[in-house]
Amino acid sequence: MENSAANQSIPLLTPFSMRNFNLSHRIVMAPMARMRSYGNVPQPHGALYYSQRATPGGLLISEATGVSETAMAYHDMPGIWTKEQVEAWKPIVDAVHSNGAVFFCQLWHAGRVSHRDNQPNGEAPISSTDKPLAEDSSNEYRPSERSSSYML
Repeated sequence: MENSAANQSIPLLTPFSMRNFNLSHRIVMAPMARMRSYGNVPQPHGALYYSQRATPGGLLISEATGVSETAMAYHDMPGIWTKEQVEAWKPIVDAVHSNGAVFFCQLWHAGRVSHRDNQPNGEAPISSTDKPLAEDSSNEYRPSERSSSYML
């Protein structure tokens, strides 16, 4: 009973209803760029990562998830446009749900923020505008020597 009274006095710990989703608190895991989905396919370790952050009645939002091959902004970000990718997400979603949490997928298309290095055949990024992100090319993606050797 004491804990329940304490929770009611802390707004972040009070329940919240989002139509069909009843959350037990208002703390949400915001999306982050993990860049651990090699070949744009979510990896098995994603189930551990997300389930460790899942709480009963909590809400998690996935990292940016590309909706097509041309949607990518970074190397090794997950996608959801192929059967293989969809199947790879299933155990991750199941792990989050088994902890009682709600899981939203952040659908993403990088548009002009992307770089030719992240596009099929090195083509220009697809965008709703032909205006460059910046007038100079200093914002162009240049892979570092470390980018291919990072560890989990």
